[in-house]
Amino acid sequence: ADGAQPVRLLSREQRLAARRDKRAHTVIRLPAYEQVKDDPVLYAHASRTFHLESNPGNARALRQAHGERDVWLNPPPFPLTTEEIDGVYEAPYARRPHPSYGEAKIPAWEMIRFSVNIMRGCFGGCTFCSITEHEGRIIQSRSEDSIIREIEEMRDKTPGFTGTVSDLGGPTANMFHLKCKDEKIESACRRLSCVYPDICENMNTDHSQLISLYRRARAVKGVKRITIGSGLRYDLAVRSPEYIKELVTHHVGGYLKIAPEHTEEGVLSKMMKPGIGAYDRFKQLFDRFSREAGKEQYLIPYFIAAHPGTTDEDMLNLALWLKKNNFRLDQVQAFVPTPMALATTMYHTEKNPLKKLHRDGGEVVGAVRNGRQRKLHKAFLRYHDAENWPLLREALKEMGRADLIGNGKKQLIPAWQPAGVGQTAARVPGAKPRLAAASSWAGGNGRTAQAAGIKSPTGRVASGRSSARAVSGNPGKPRPK
Repeated sequence: ADGAQPVRLLSREQRLAARRDKRAHTVIRLPAYEQVKDDPVLYAHASRTFHLESNPGNARALRQAHGERDVWLNPPPFPLTTEEIDGVYEAPYARRPHPSYGEAKIPAWEMIRFSVNIMRGCFGGCTFCSITEHEGRIIQSRSEDSIIREIEEMRDKTPGFTGTVSDLGGPTANMFHLKCKDEKIESACRRLSCVYPDICENMNTDHSQLISLYRRARAVKGVKRITIGSGLRYDLAVRSPEYIKELVTHHVGGYLKIAPEHTEEGVLSKMMKPGIGAYDRFKQLFDRFSREAGKEQYLIPYFIAAHPGTTDEDMLNLALWLKKNNFRLDQVQAFVPTPMALATTMYHTEKNPLKKLHRDGGEVVGAVRNGRQRKLHKAFLRYHDAENWPLLREALKEMGRADLIGNGKKQLIPAWQPAGVGQTAARVPGAKPRLAAASSWAGGNGRTAQAAGIKSPTGRVASGRSSARAVSGNPGKPRPK
């Protein structure tokens, strides 16, 4: 027939190339600003689309109408090569605050003054964090030689250097040179996280290059000590026991910060964080290698209260886990929505952008906005603080868990109230707070770091003993009302 075209058979590679070319010339139009600001479902849809278009290998440009104009967002840039990122970090920086600050104390500067950034990016995908949007999901690592040169320059040129390197890290401590095993798979991937719900089978988790870097850095003349201050991805670390041994033996200054964030699967699924079992496995290795090194060292866990999707029962279970493991948290964090984070979308819309969205139905994610409930969730994290006991007693009775009020080891808080503390303080003018002795009501196995009087590097009481017995599962699940 007229106009007929011959059939052309394409190989798989040719079809994929044609598809990539089409994507490269495609733009996605997001719902207009005027729509998303008033429509939670469209807001969640726009957020989900934005995060799915975050891989530079397959991301498409985004376009959104704002009144009579459009905002155009280019796809993320391709990551720098090792040679390129070396050039960025080896520019002739002054390594000191701008002279306009004079003699002012700058806390942020003091924290990083003697630290070295070894990589950029994070493939963790935690929903409450926007590092991926700022630095990319593909790790950009410096070369060992470049890092060693910076340590030597810091030793020679940075005033006040005494031989201690406070950190070799980045957004995370242990993603140095970790990447997908196959560039083609990486360029086509649409996952929001390489480690959730499980570590991807295509992810290289070999920590040997990081171990080599630590050993070379320790050998630099004039370097007496190197600590690791960046947050550790313990789910990755357990894949390399040799790395944990190297870290624990040489680079833990008594305390190691890790972030389980929670114990309950429902909340962790909204955070895209691993289950508490990964923490248990890491803790076993941490304790073992600490003993072998002849060191008494502690884990300092971080938890988040009031994260979207968290219920009062979830926080109660976390508090019971903390007490069973003899942890007393000093610093606690309540969730605060931040720009671009998926958890912020959950907080604003009460929808789950990790799943397909529907106008009617779909998963509802509860947002903890009420002031009393936010205070209660923080109080569960600090169950040992007598200031919180009146609120906790009231909540436990409302939850049908009055059995957890009492002086037994398996009960969460005592039935009595110290004079001048909590609600009592409001009724007794001029009363001075008086905390009960920790040993009179603390449960668990052995002393906590707080009961032992052990201080953290900041001078605060440590969050807990690393030697406390770890448990898995779901301790103390509340009874239904």
